[in-house]
Amino acid sequence: MTATSQRPKPASAFAKVSSLASRVVEGLPYLKKDLARRISLRAGKVLATPTTYYIIFTGRCNLACPFCEIHKQVDPKLSDEVLFRIVREAKELSGTGFHISLSGGEPAAYAPLFELLELSQELGVNFGFTTNGLALTKKNVERIIAADPFNVNVSMESVDPKINDALRPFPDGTKRVLAGIECLVEEKRRTGSRASIFVKTTILEQNYRTIPDLVRHFGKDSGVQINFQPYSGEQGAPFWVQDLAKLADVIAELKALRREGYPIVGNDQTLDGFFDYLKDPPMEWKTRFLDLGGAKRNCDIGLRTMFVRPNGDVLFCGFLKEVLGNIHQQTLPEMYYGAIAAKERRTMVYCNIDCQQTCIRPIPLTVKAKAFLKMGRQGKSPAKDLVQIKTAS
Repeated sequence: MTATSQRPKPASAFAKVSSLASRVVEGLPYLKKDLARRISLRAGKVLATPTTYYIIFTGRCNLACPFCEIHKQVDPKLSDEVLFRIVREAKELSGTGFHISLSGGEPAAYAPLFELLELSQELGVNFGFTTNGLALTKKNVERIIAADPFNVNVSMESVDPKINDALRPFPDGTKRVLAGIECLVEEKRRTGSRASIFVKTTILEQNYRTIPDLVRHFGKDSGVQINFQPYSGEQGAPFWVQDLAKLADVIAELKALRREGYPIVGNDQTLDGFFDYLKDPPMEWKTRFLDLGGAKRNCDIGLRTMFVRPNGDVLFCGFLKEVLGNIHQQTLPEMYYGAIAAKERRTMVYCNIDCQQTCIRPIPLTVKAKAFLKMGRQGKSPAKDLVQIKTAS
């Protein structure tokens, strides 16, 4: 059985409208923050608070993927106490209309994942995480969904076991991860959870030809969205796509699938950007520059995102490498409104770094809105939705 083998029963028109209305209400704080960022850029003042907190709590992982280096960085590791404090400080700083994304390393193996989910639920914080999917057993999935996560990202490079198991070495790993995704889908459907389920796939030489098959595998209405990002490692590494003509064909096929209704995150411009990035790999590690002719880019990452590294360093952007402070010595609000943060924002107005990673790349508001609305709650009454949203606010 696959995640697409059992389709949800057709919802009534009333249920669909109710679900959409609930998502719109829940999305209003995000819209407010987006507008505040735009006003902040025009006014030159900080009138917004972060929308996303990315926490990389450790590099420890139960996989040693050949295209990834983070599993080699086993130390340092953020303590459980610090992780709980970050959740509380993020709530203090951002209020509503934000989410926390936990990654590593592998959160399901090395972080107090369930406790963080439950604390976030208690505080009304939208909390999600990225996992390799190996720990998505039925029991674990039931506990995860019960804590009402904002999203669950499952890293997977192909539905072909020969390819995926080579890139993510684990005995029968592909079969196990697909079963875990199916558990997520079924539990979300059973409970009417608002959790958004993403399959995150890196475009690599070894897998890009099979990416359209991965999209078709999960289908149009399984409740799974597909989120791509290009490989961004060292120049000359064997993971860069070699056949650009074939890559162009794959990108064209993905664009066609998206137009047919397959839930690929992004738009045609996003997919074309991946091709442009991969056809001309960066000359330096993860860094390539755009020719803006001195024009303002008005990057808003310094108003919408904070990254917390395993050693406690906090940054707006990994490419600029400017540390705002350290979570062991300062609070998130202190760093967000600090002097270093103000200097960074002035730099970002004219930033010309070509950033293609999904956690950094600016995403059009319409694209974000469509992805948000696709999270839709299933099987809940609108009254219950509104009570939950009011409580979370």
